[in-house]
Amino acid sequence: MKGRKLDSSWGFLSPHLTYDGKTIYLAAADTTPQRHSYVWTEDNCYHLFRVNIDGTDLVQLTDGPWNDFDPYLMPNGRIVFISERRGGYGRCHARPCPSYTLHSMNADGSDIVPLSVHETNEWAPTIDSAGMIVYTRWDYVDRGFNQAHHPWVTFPDGRDARAIQGNYSENERSRPHFETTLNQVPDSVLLSGTASGHHTQNFGSVILIDPTAEDDENGGDPMGPIQRITPEQLFPEAEIGTHGPPHNFGQPYPLSE
Repeated sequence: MKGRKLDSSWGFLSPHLTYDGKTIYLAAADTTPQRHSYVWTEDNCYHLFRVNIDGTDLVQLTDGPWNDFDPYLMPNGRIVFISERRGGYGRCHARPCPSYTLHSMNADGSDIVPLSVHETNEWAPTIDSAGMIVYTRWDYVDRGFNQAHHPWVTFPDGRDARAIQGNYSENERSRPHFETTLNQVPDSVLLSGTASGHHTQNFGSVILIDPTAEDDENGGDPMGPIQRITPEQLFPEAEIGTHGPPHNFGQPYPLSE
């Protein structure tokens, strides 16, 4: 893409503003129709770009027949992002669907390395106040087949991945199926996020998650760590049908408690 512009035929995803407010990292893909559906090439994948906030100095950072998206600058200067390039395939699909997991790279796009060995998909990494990667992971272990997407945390090099809270309800109607687009509330332990569905886009109800709250599923409160901020929006799939009413909220960014 050197010397070209990303015009109106391109789609844009997951912009991230750097801490100094001067640079945006983003994913972009050419949306021009392709001859073969579901065949990823360097011409129809999401690639990562860097650009100044005034639109100058656009630089393409990744390429190839892999989708790269959800970039986020880490305190060590590297970029954490989601990519298919590690390999592996999902289990639930009628066609080969590559798995996408945590990766990192230098800010100039060099030294791309996988951070995760997880066999299913991961989403939307951000950084908490301790410098840890907070993200959403699709994990079937000891969970239902729908309510399987919950917040996880790992070191910047991928070590010691673990779930943030463990209320994995046996009743899929009693709590969100999917908790994603997580951001730590300033000067707080709370995380803001979106409660969405297993088979939907990442929109639904705005929630707050308290990582210090006691898991109380056995005590009868599967919503123990979760506070619903938009009660007028039911949890997609858990409380309304898969193709039910509109899912109205997404990507909340907290300013304070």
